Amino acid sequence: MTIQRSLIAAAIATALTLTATPNARAEPQAGAIAGEALSVGTVVGRVKESSVGASLDGAIISIDGRQLATARRNGEFRITGLAPGRYQMTVDYLGYHSVDTEVVVPADSGVQVEVSLHSTVGPADATTLDSVEVRATRDAQALALNQQRSSTNYVNVVSADLLGQFPDNNIAESTQRIPGVSIERDQGEGRYVTVRGAPKEFTTVTIDGVQLANPDNLSRGVELDTIPADVIAALEVTKALTPDMDGDAIAGNINIRTQSALDRDGLTLRASAAQGAFELGDGDNERYNATIGNRFGADENIGVIISASRSKQERYTDNVEATFADFDGVIMPEVVEIKDYEGTRTRTGLTGRFDFRIDPDNLVYFIASDSNFEDREFRDTLAIELERHEAGSNDVTGVAGRATFDKELRERTYDKSIRTYNLGGEHWLGDAWKLDWQVAQSKADKTTSPRMQYVFRSQERPRMAYDYSNPDFPVWTILGVDDAPATGVNLPEDWYEFRRLNDRYEYSEEKENSFRVDLTHAQDFLGKSGDIKFGVRSRQRDKLFNEERHRNGESDDFDALGISYSDMLLPDSWSNNFGHFLTGRRFARDIFGNYAGQLTGSSNHNRLVADSITADYTASEDVHSAYFRIDATWDKLTLVAGARYERTRLEGSAAEFNEETEEAIPQHASRSYGDFLPGLHLRYEIDQDTILRTSYSTGLNRPDFMHTAPYRIRGENAWDNVSVGNPEVEAAYAHNFDVSYERYLRPLGLLSAAAFYKRIDDPLFIANSFETWEVVNPDDGSIDIVNQRITRPENGDKGSIYGLELAWQQTFDMLPGALSGLGVYANYTWAKSNAELPFGLGETELPGTSRHNYNLALTYEKSGFNARLAYNHRSEFIQEFNITNPELNVFWDGRSSLDFTTSYRFNTGVSIFGEVNNISDTRQVRYQGQRNRVLEMEGFGRSWLVGVRYDY
Repeated sequence: MTIQRSLIAAAIATALTLTATPNARAEPQAGAIAGEALSVGTVVGRVKESSVGASLDGAIISIDGRQLATARRNGEFRITGLAPGRYQMTVDYLGYHSVDTEVVVPADSGVQVEVSLHSTVGPADATTLDSVEVRATRDAQALALNQQRSSTNYVNVVSADLLGQFPDNNIAESTQRIPGVSIERDQGEGRYVTVRGAPKEFTTVTIDGVQLANPDNLSRGVELDTIPADVIAALEVTKALTPDMDGDAIAGNINIRTQSALDRDGLTLRASAAQGAFELGDGDNERYNATIGNRFGADENIGVIISASRSKQERYTDNVEATFADFDGVIMPEVVEIKDYEGTRTRTGLTGRFDFRIDPDNLVYFIASDSNFEDREFRDTLAIELERHEAGSNDVTGVAGRATFDKELRERTYDKSIRTYNLGGEHWLGDAWKLDWQVAQSKADKTTSPRMQYVFRSQERPRMAYDYSNPDFPVWTILGVDDAPATGVNLPEDWYEFRRLNDRYEYSEEKENSFRVDLTHAQDFLGKSGDIKFGVRSRQRDKLFNEERHRNGESDDFDALGISYSDMLLPDSWSNNFGHFLTGRRFARDIFGNYAGQLTGSSNHNRLVADSITADYTASEDVHSAYFRIDATWDKLTLVAGARYERTRLEGSAAEFNEETEEAIPQHASRSYGDFLPGLHLRYEIDQDTILRTSYSTGLNRPDFMHTAPYRIRGENAWDNVSVGNPEVEAAYAHNFDVSYERYLRPLGLLSAAAFYKRIDDPLFIANSFETWEVVNPDDGSIDIVNQRITRPENGDKGSIYGLELAWQQTFDMLPGALSGLGVYANYTWAKSNAELPFGLGETELPGTSRHNYNLALTYEKSGFNARLAYNHRSEFIQEFNITNPELNVFWDGRSSLDFTTSYRFNTGVSIFGEVNNISDTRQVRYQGQRNRVLEMEGFGRSWLVGVRYDY
């Protein structure tokens, strides 16, 4: 962390001190030099924009009216097999003036070409920055649309500069702006990504093609809140996999593309610093980032770039939870938890990239990235357990014959990191063969320490009436106790006595080593031109989770401290969530440092052996694959076909604990299986700006790693879930069908429609059930009924997801005067899913399927001023299934958010900007079965930032 912060500070300081306006650079429209190292008939080139020399990936290159190449990474393209002579070369790029130039192919060598394009905002012959209006958002939109237009399969691309115009804190939040992509949040902040209504585990995440390891021990869904939004070049969302891509992505793949110094001419220098606050709790909100890079060497063929980012957020959250359970056929509230969260989230990211273009035929690169997320949190909780419900009680009103009250303070810090290292190369072996290779490692870890919790329990166990007529703001009334409050749960402090101190440690780690080799060869037996490609890939992934739990429940040890419950509370700080749930004074934050040492050092601080052993597990998954792919082109039609075979070997280990003998019994499970994954993609170019695509692809969703181990993990409280493994659960297999129509608008825009259907065999569910047993209460010897919720992965028989995506984005440069700065960015996705539940229990939708998702952003960019008002909505979706009683299925309610960002750029390259998040102050709600059974309501308020940015 110290090295990261030093590099960030150095990069920002360097950037902010270089404030002189760069000299404008004049470039020829096209320059051509003989390439002695190139084979005869080969044209190698680069397409860039004229003002700063940024590469224009996705440019379409035609020779004598025939489209022959597309500019790829660094704006580079390659055309082979041309006879010596003179040719008319046309370069076309949305948002830029097309260029026609003459290229002469020598008789004894190849030729290198460089083409500079000018934005349609200015004149086609502009040669200086003064004659071109710089509009960064517009140029970023052009980059994304051109890459999408030239792709052979269905891909959505969003550049980092465009994403930078949205007030997003991390990669997860950035993806929600893409058609068909939605997110799941934690305390208001995006964490998991779902694509096209599929579960989050159906989507893979890569950095430059390297699959990310996952710090989460519970799910394959990558926790994308770990990665800052400021260290990327673009997001590429592939929704129809080609055979050369890993097959474990039923919904799609999100590729985070890093920046390269070879992406533009000369020096790359950007930096920003911003400060703000969160409305709830008035916590600090700050963000810093910087990027510095340059090209070196006599031919400027070496590129080095470093990007760094750091943010710190002091977040406060109001949270109320109520668990409902089935009591002899009547659903009633069982547990209520009123929680205040006070936390500091610190996010840092560092990415470095080295590129060496040895010659036109050979490139090697090395990429390293490190993202870290630390969350330090205090949580005040009042937990109420409702028991012995009286006759006539239901899920709206009733009386609990006994209510148990616990006041708790938990201090928890977790630190999670994702690191990737990627060494690779691209090599042309003559004109017919191309070799690509990559060796990579991705490693993620998450440490939770400290995780300590004081619990104080009320000695009164009164009757309590409840009224959920307003499910968001219920009313509780304590009955038959003289000194109880008239209504509410702000109990007298002298009711509480020490119950226990919990001490917990968690560590999870996941590491994947991977290797791939791809060979591409030109082919002429199918179509007028094309390639055949084949390769192999090996991925070895290992995962482990370790947990330790200790507890001291000895009241004599607490009494020896010489303090009372009231002494541990703050004098003038009250818990009053949403201005409605008053629960008393908050705990002082120093009570762990001041008092926990004597409790943990006591002989009564015991290890919970069973919980510490049964929670641990290890898992490994080795995937070896081979594929072939053929590309063929006829005038307007392009075909991509092929197949992939993946062989999977998985193992998992855990332990059971025999309570009678106090012995740990090792458990082990393993399985091997293979999958054949064919695919077919067609792209038809009706005209240069109208494209029709259709595809058939296949994909897998392997079980979460922990589910391959025979584990059993308990929560801290009696009412918490117990998670159980199922090593026999199968991987889901999907057949995917996609069709899309895209109309690209001049000067810059897109209208598109896409339909999709996924047929899924053996869909995976996290199913809930209840185990019920009688226990003797140690306080009074009475018999209590305990309903323990068990979660376990299970396979359904079959399922499907289908839907429609619509998108419209456009700049209105054609309008007169000030109106030419207007723009719109809008998309809508309708999705529906169904799946057969395990054990023949009927049908339901898949977890994560929201029927409606849409984004609408109104934009304005003119004369250095930029503004964007963005609205995002996701409708309700199911999260968990209760196979014992479907009326208790868990749903996320729909949520909308409204965000605003604005900036003004001066001619010096300096900009000032401001952001406001969650303008409408919307809450987040989960419920069980129906909306009146609120499982969780969370409020986190608005936030804002103002800052300064420098861009060379």
